[in-house]
Amino acid sequence: MISYKYNIYRSKKTKHLNKMLGECCFVWNHALSLQKRYYRMSGKYISIGRMQKHFAKRIKRNLLHSQTVQEILERLDESYSRFFKKRSKRPPKFKRFDRFNSFVFKQGGFMLNGNIFTINKGKKRFKFSYSRHYEGNIKQIRIIRETCHRFSLIIVTDHNPVNSYRKTHDGASVGLDFGLKTYLTKSDGSEIASPLFFKRYQDKIKKCGKRVSNAKKGSNNRSRRLFELQQVHRKINNLKSDFQWKLAHELCKRYDYIFIEDLNIEAMRRIWGKKISDLCHSSFIDKLMYVSLKYGVIVHKIDKWYPSSKTCECGYINKLLSLKDRKWICPECESINDRDVLAARNILRKGISELESKSNSSDSNIGVSYVCIQESHLL
Repeated sequence: MISYKYNIYRSKKTKHLNKMLGECCFVWNHALSLQKRYYRMSGKYISIGRMQKHFAKRIKRNLLHSQTVQEILERLDESYSRFFKKRSKRPPKFKRFDRFNSFVFKQGGFMLNGNIFTINKGKKRFKFSYSRHYEGNIKQIRIIRETCHRFSLIIVTDHNPVNSYRKTHDGASVGLDFGLKTYLTKSDGSEIASPLFFKRYQDKIKKCGKRVSNAKKGSNNRSRRLFELQQVHRKINNLKSDFQWKLAHELCKRYDYIFIEDLNIEAMRRIWGKKISDLCHSSFIDKLMYVSLKYGVIVHKIDKWYPSSKTCECGYINKLLSLKDRKWICPECESINDRDVLAARNILRKGISELESKSNSSDSNIGVSYVCIQESHLL
């Protein structure tokens, strides 16, 4: 399946979408309160089937389609199941109206005619930017409320565009080391600089934030200033997303095997704080994993405790290496090691050995590509 995203044009009718989100928020909070009350009384959990029957018979919503209500209940059930399986730290919480930002149409309750999206209940019509044609049968339509009072329409179809993703190189492997000064360093020695979009717009954010704080609460001037601040943050997020998607496609086009570290983002955020949030390594890894499926690329993570930057190519481990040391000399082979490049090469070497041990094949294509890369380093 593939998703197509379009912007809904702002008009007076978009207030209707806010009302629908308000009813969605009511459904979520009411179902959550029923679950909590039932658990206090009986110590059990209401199944998704019983909850959907209860809402179908007794809870009538004027603006929502029945399948939209079912999807919200399924979303709540999924949140509980993630909590019970210890994939989430806390159970689902009650949501405010401004925190509930999406609802879904599955197979009914809407009509699409060109760039016109019609909601059957209420016969509300919305125009959207039909920038490209979608292919395949529609499986789902999602409405998302974003910042700056904007709405997006996401069409999910069953189209599988495998053949449209073309690779420029075949058989190559690469190790990636993420950093702060450089966004990532490749095992061939090339570097990609950190864009640091938040730092670039930091002065503008401070200026807009000061205007918001100086404006009177509840006034139209404050809402306008807050809208300006939201626009700056929206631009930063768009720049980050654009940079990461393009970089993920570029890597997947060039390489068949990509090796990275399993980063501990929370620990890194506690040490470096705002800079890690600005770089957004975790969101880039998610995008890289998604794009790799489209190109048929294998992305392999190695253990986060592997000393990639401390291990020389001769096998010596420098246990006294600190973060301040960007280059160090190996006391055994007397080679000068760049910390980031060495880490990327060790990640490549470690990842290849792990994959080869899994496949139990000595003449693997991965090893051949690694040898080619190593020869290019020597040249």
